[in-house]
Amino acid sequence: MIRNRLKELMDVRGLKATRIANDIDHLSRNTINSTVSNSGKMIQFETVNLLCQYLGVTPNEFFEYLPFDVSVSVDADHDPIVDEPDYNENMAPVPPDDFYIKPFYLNLYLTKTENNYLAGESRKTFELSIISEKKIFFESSSEFENDNFVMDSPSFKVVLGNPPIEDNMKSQKTAFFDFWNNELTDGFRHVVQKEIIDSVHNYFSSFQSDNSYIELPSLMPISFRFDDFESDYSKLNGGIVMTYKGGDYDYDDDLPF
Repeated sequence: MIRNRLKELMDVRGLKATRIANDIDHLSRNTINSTVSNSGKMIQFETVNLLCQYLGVTPNEFFEYLPFDVSVSVDADHDPIVDEPDYNENMAPVPPDDFYIKPFYLNLYLTKTENNYLAGESRKTFELSIISEKKIFFESSSEFENDNFVMDSPSFKVVLGNPPIEDNMKSQKTAFFDFWNNELTDGFRHVVQKEIIDSVHNYFSSFQSDNSYIELPSLMPISFRFDDFESDYSKLNGGIVMTYKGGDYDYDDDLPF
């Protein structure tokens, strides 16, 4: 794994991207921001050269390296299920705030890979879960029309074990915390956490693409509470199940949906 330390170097010096872009010709603020976020697949030598000169550091100080890679994978035990009511001529559409996603967990796998021409390749996979403990509700995106369902902003937490039960957590707790706390630096922990957050967003984006009437919130906060087992997570659904409260809905011309 390799990352640049531009954000830390800027923070120590109290520098902003706009100041650097103003001081360095041919280096845009967008380039600096993408470099800070470590979001690009590559960085040009000239960019590294200019930034190292400006900051007074060597490439060795500009970059941080660990002799292994960490990959993130998020999936579910089943494809998303949308339990829609069977409409008949006596029923009005179900309003968005009667739909909800049941509490669930997603499978999260962190795989550490080392590949050295002398030692060969080795892999270690840690099994975790992303937990949604509460129902996720929806509301209409319009006051008068039920065109889209807007998802309330859900919150998640990451725990050890998959499925998320305490016995599975205990079996890998020591190995995982040694990896997370001792082998990863602060900077790389933030990189992995961002990849997990992005993977959850991508999972929900895939769910949205199959259900185009759903609008996702811009914020889906995730807390990392690896050994938190205050609830019985084993009873959660192994993936998204979207359902509704049920009941019959009579047509009413005054209804806003």
